[in-house]
Amino acid sequence: MKKEESIKDTLEVIRKALEDDNTELDNNILVLNRKVNHDGTINIIRKEIINSYEINNIIDQKLTYILENKFDKWIEKKLPEILDKYIKNIN
Repeated sequence: MKKEESIKDTLEVIRKALEDDNTELDNNILVLNRKVNHDGTINIIRKEIINSYEINNIIDQKLTYILENKFDKWIEKKLPEILDKYIKNIN
């Protein structure tokens, strides 16, 4: 792919993403058949490039990250409060 075509494709993806007002910001964004990476590069996802195993692997990595980092922090923050309410309701 030529550099000009790559820039044109990148700008087209950005334009489409900006038009969609329901999008949420995230590190990796899947827009149509393109994946925007952390560094701003865009990979065109083709059937021969990414298969269901790879998709499942990506989903598994994201879920693992969320459960290990976000959920643990939430539990550490909320567990004392939840236990206090539980103990008060028992008594």
